[in-house]
Amino acid sequence: MNIEALNVAFEESIDKQAIAEMKNHFALFGDDAQFHEVPDKGIQASILLLTMSSIAIIFGGAFVKKLGDKTAEDAYPIIKSGLSTVYKKYFGSNPQYKTVITASSEKKAQPTKYSLVLSLYCVGKNGEKVKLLYNENWNQEQFDEATYFYLSEITDFVSNSSGKIQNILNQNQCVMPPSLIAWDETSNQLIYIDPIPKSKRI
Repeated sequence: MNIEALNVAFEESIDKQAIAEMKNHFALFGDDAQFHEVPDKGIQASILLLTMSSIAIIFGGAFVKKLGDKTAEDAYPIIKSGLSTVYKKYFGSNPQYKTVITASSEKKAQPTKYSLVLSLYCVGKNGEKVKLLYNENWNQEQFDEATYFYLSEITDFVSNSSGKIQNILNQNQCVMPPSLIAWDETSNQLIYIDPIPKSKRI
């Protein structure tokens, strides 16, 4: 795996049509986009949101720098189209597939509105790892808006360790990486998601 490229890691059980259409659209990125099939995780760890999503889109530093300030404008139409079938299969009020959380103990499986299927990943200039989340109940418009918002902020964070993502990291202590961040549809802002409620900490 070229960590500087745009890497898409997907579990072998993910819908084949969704991956095929993503590959078709991401082909516009040329060799800068690479796909990697990985085994299914099986029984999940107790802190589910911190595990790798079933579809993980990882933005490498060189890929982001190549697009520069136009990351959102240039990449958004391609990524939006590439994720359209993923949305139809796994998101919204009536998805084709529904995620079933499996854990070794019922007490360990914390409920979450955020998808375990899809996330975007990036690493700041200073090595801070970030996972950008999708609410599995978002409608198509909200899903697309979140994607655009994420792409708009990735460049400053990856290239300069600045912008809204970096501001959130500066204001919140990450108990264990990656830091979880999501777009909030009510405030139209990025928010920090704490995977471990304070009441559960030792």
